[in-house]
Amino acid sequence: MSARLDGLTVDVAVRRREPVRVLDDVTLDLPAGAMTALVGESGCGKSMVAAALCGLLPPGSSVTGRVSLGDDDFLDDEVAGRDPRWRTLRGRRVGLVPQSAATSFTPVRTLGSQLDEVISGLGGTRDAVELCRAVHLDPDALRLYPHELSGGMAQRAAIAAAIAGDPAILVADEPTSALDPDLAAAIWGLLADTARRGAAVLVITHDVDTMVGGRRGVGGFDAVPRFARDRLSRQGAVPRFARDRLSRQGGADRVAVMRAGRIVEEGPAAEVLRSSEPYVAEFFEPVS
Repeated sequence: MSARLDGLTVDVAVRRREPVRVLDDVTLDLPAGAMTALVGESGCGKSMVAAALCGLLPPGSSVTGRVSLGDDDFLDDEVAGRDPRWRTLRGRRVGLVPQSAATSFTPVRTLGSQLDEVISGLGGTRDAVELCRAVHLDPDALRLYPHELSGGMAQRAAIAAAIAGDPAILVADEPTSALDPDLAAAIWGLLADTARRGAAVLVITHDVDTMVGGRRGVGGFDAVPRFARDRLSRQGAVPRFARDRLSRQGGADRVAVMRAGRIVEEGPAAEVLRSSEPYVAEFFEPVS
């Protein structure tokens, strides 16, 4: 099932201030069977794209435009969650890995009981142990409460919950930010496999280390933004090994670049990374 944002503009209500425009005429295609990476500077609106795809925009948001999820179209304020169809789509058809994974679980129940409930509610075909193994999480973690999980464990648990119902659309908001390079590579591989099975996968990140396979993770982009060069130089070397690793496991099929609430460029990864558009070219200027 594919997804599309078409001319989406979102203004978020702010107390005692004028509404803030967080998305401005955003059009973005998420084809079935492909993994799309959404990148951009912090605060440019990436997480709002995720929220719009799940009907989870902040209360009081004013919306114009369209969100299409397969045959379901949501127009204007319907996008903000004011439509009963969202209740049946979330989880079953659209899976979300939230940016704040640690707070996405009920604190007074074990991880195992919560995953069992998710699996039962979604009619999942894999049990909690299988899901843990899929995300490289020790099944012993099922006995733990959320506060006993490390950041990386919580992140993998959130991914397990998101894929429990085999969603047709998977939105992952910084899914590897708390993982070491090897685990991050494994999760990127899992997301790529999910796309190869026919899902539309959107991966959101602003972490330079994730994109280039540095200390905090391994991503799918054979390029380094210019603003990262000085830091990488101070570390003593550009992590070229990461790019070799990515070429073996594959990365994003498509890349979209955001800036200040707008999509600057979108398309096949190889084309976007070689774009001559000034902002995109600077953002993805390859390291020599």
